[in-house]
Amino acid sequence: MAVPAFRVLRFESVASTQDLLVARARAGEDVTGLCVRAREQTRGRGRRGSAWSSPPGGSYQSLGLGRVAPPWLTLALGVGVAEALNAAFDAGAAVKWPNDVFRGGGKLGGIIVEVVAGQAVAGVGVNVGEVAPPGAASLTGADPDEVSDVVLRGVGSGLELALAGGEAVAARFAALDLLRGREVVVALGSAREGDVVTGVGAGVDATGALLVAVPGGPTVRVASGHVVRFRAG
Repeated sequence: MAVPAFRVLRFESVASTQDLLVARARAGEDVTGLCVRAREQTRGRGRRGSAWSSPPGGSYQSLGLGRVAPPWLTLALGVGVAEALNAAFDAGAAVKWPNDVFRGGGKLGGIIVEVVAGQAVAGVGVNVGEVAPPGAASLTGADPDEVSDVVLRGVGSGLELALAGGEAVAARFAALDLLRGREVVVALGSAREGDVVTGVGAGVDATGALLVAVPGGPTVRVASGHVVRFRAG
């Protein structure tokens, strides 16, 4: 599979770029290579149904990636986006497993990947000049359109990395791993109360699963879950 050449549909305001592109995929359209971009989202959303604040001034877009969905896809896209932002803006961006881009101690952007009618649809939001949520980071002073173009290139690079395989993803991710060596509390995929693992981030394996070194115990592999908290460093 080749990385598609993206074509961009631009909107001033939509409820959600992700919902718009997902609806087109569900209706039977081949959305491969289609990028839906908006200056504002009124009902933006992230992973696990969380709301994504999307006022004017940020970078918001969703992209059709084709019929590819390896378990490390989201992580690979995070690597591609962070690398692109660092190259273009010296952003100092890192990736927090499995889908967040951080700058310093604050969340700079997020990525959501959904498979709809066999097609992978990725949404990427990055804080730029809008009023970011408390504790978040942003690329204040940058042009949102330029940031969106950079992110688009980063998604292409991340997709290319994903197609190279999980070992390649793990190797590139290592240089951007926000959690490595930090104390973490991770809720497992079932997310039942108390169903968590506590330890120290130890990278990822070739499937994109998070590795957590548990003091006095074995290293735990977390294939699905979310980081409840981590020690800032």
